[in-house]
Amino acid sequence: MSVPPVDAEIQTLLATADTGVFPVHGLDEVIADPQRYAALRELPATPADDRVKVEDLFIPGPGGKLRLRVYRPVTEATLPVILYTHGGAFTYGSPEAEEGRSLRYAAEAEAVVVSVDYRMAPEHPFPAAADDAYAALVWVAEHAAEIGGDPERVAVAGGSAGGNIAATTALRARDLAGPKVVFQALTYPGLDANLASDSAREFTDTPVLNRAAMEIGWTYYAPENPSTPYASPLHADDFAGLPPAYVAVAEVDPLRDEGRAYAERLSAAGVTTELVQVPGAVHGYDLLFPQAKVSERSLADQVRALRDALHA
Repeated sequence: MSVPPVDAEIQTLLATADTGVFPVHGLDEVIADPQRYAALRELPATPADDRVKVEDLFIPGPGGKLRLRVYRPVTEATLPVILYTHGGAFTYGSPEAEEGRSLRYAAEAEAVVVSVDYRMAPEHPFPAAADDAYAALVWVAEHAAEIGGDPERVAVAGGSAGGNIAATTALRARDLAGPKVVFQALTYPGLDANLASDSAREFTDTPVLNRAAMEIGWTYYAPENPSTPYASPLHADDFAGLPPAYVAVAEVDPLRDEGRAYAERLSAAGVTTELVQVPGAVHGYDLLFPQAKVSERSLADQVRALRDALHA
């Protein structure tokens, strides 16, 4: 399998990238070094949006206090809720690092976004992050009124490792007869610790995310029994009864075929599923290069899917 060409605008941005401490090549070297991935955990300066009020809440979590960063549009209306889990190879990242996406989801999908500051590997391997996200879902279902949310309209969303955690949250909610999840929106999710798909095996040196980084991330996150469905949701035996889904994959991304396979299995199980492959896009395109035309189209499409699902 040959690697598709990168979108021309993104290729130019990659060549001139100034993304701070985040590398657009050689991510494996960063997450192999605790001093270097620690820098990716620092909270960056965040954008502002006068349409959205932002506050931190602290709830009881499986590992102690769990921080939720809440983005609520400035309105008195009761709104649906999007439980959001950030990416970062299970090793780095924060709600603040993806604040631009959360603000946009809140303002344009007209929803309260609750971003989970979950525990990260390798200090806290699986199931810590998954447990934190599920605890956040349970809290949202029980306390939605406190944040102006509707507990009957709760979606889960996330990208990359966050897409994994969002998918496992939906799976656990179904299996445990837990809180109702009405929709899942996953962007270039990592769903299989085996890294056995064609793109994972053959797209070994793509920009932003390479195979070596994925191998390290999975070793950190799930060193024992990585194929359990709550770590690798693509390994679930049954996809029936899961919430309707929107899955966006990047064409030039080792994780591409995992997202495709997840969407195909959902659809085969009778779950309404929309799969979008973003042409020429690399992993993390919409976060690293939101100014690119392909990113803007994709972000608008993500918002459209969430808004349609939550305001039907």
